Amino acid sequence: MKLNRLLALFMALVLMLALAACDSSETSSEEESKEASSEETVSGEYNDGTATSTPVLYKVTDGDGDVVWLFGSIHVGTEDFYPLPDYVEEAFEGSDSLAVEVDIVAFQKDLAARIEALKPLVYADGTTIADHISPEVYEEAKQTLTDLKLYNSALDYYCPAMWSSTIESALYAEMGADSELGVDVYMINWAYELEMEVVDIESAKFQYEMLAGFSDGLQEILLASSVESAKAPEVTMETLQAMMDAWKTGDAEGVLQSSDSDTTGMTEEELALYDEYLNAMVVERNQSMTQFAENALDSGKEVFICVGALHVLGEGGMADLLAKQGYTVEQITE
Repeated sequence: MKLNRLLALFMALVLMLALAACDSSETSSEEESKEASSEETVSGEYNDGTATSTPVLYKVTDGDGDVVWLFGSIHVGTEDFYPLPDYVEEAFEGSDSLAVEVDIVAFQKDLAARIEALKPLVYADGTTIADHISPEVYEEAKQTLTDLKLYNSALDYYCPAMWSSTIESALYAEMGADSELGVDVYMINWAYELEMEVVDIESAKFQYEMLAGFSDGLQEILLASSVESAKAPEVTMETLQAMMDAWKTGDAEGVLQSSDSDTTGMTEEELALYDEYLNAMVVERNQSMTQFAENALDSGKEVFICVGALHVLGEGGMADLLAKQGYTVEQITE
């Protein structure tokens, strides 16, 4: 199977909740630890307090002069992402509200909401994951989770997307890229610090239902991809580092290239699954998020929109779609 670079696309650029490691069995002490970790990610200083990143920021203006901002996120990060440059900070602090895919900070603190949101990922028909994927992929994935000290029999009742998320989250953490240092979490905590409104564009339920709704064939491919990443962490690290470097330097093309998949030589079946994946994860969500941005402009409120970078950048991204609809879209660099 040649869908060999979906890890970066699947995790770090387009889907926030998959990185939340939402395990409803966490102890309260673990919850407190996560909360403390998140609070450290507020707009406090890193390094010497001097910004070392220049990520892409777009200003979108309508005919009445109303403004929204588009800021493409990576859902994992490292401390050297922060602080953000002045042009981002000024746009954010001048906004009325922050819009994100899901307020993951609030979600992580709400155990009942997390349990409810996870329900779509649990098989409710009496089957287990072994009934939906090949024995080979099941055994390899089970061994990978065992090696990561994350496997328990309860996972057998979850669909492959949950297994993929668990493996990938662990891999990124081992590589020093943490969802608690993701751009979204940073911005959400900063909004709380400023007592700014935080708005969900999607919902936890929507994102998990989308994952659970993937065909068995696609979920098996994604899980197999995660297993392969665990077998070759140096390749995954190289891809992740390239993506983070491109994001930090405002290299939109580099971000897009680092998340691209090689479709050369794919069979018709593989291409169909790839299209299923892209349509659900990127294309349809880009259109929905673009409509959200238009509604925000109509409201007259200045909204800072922070979503996965692939929803903002490139052809078919929010900036492109809004420009094609006649809005003024400017890249801000200072």
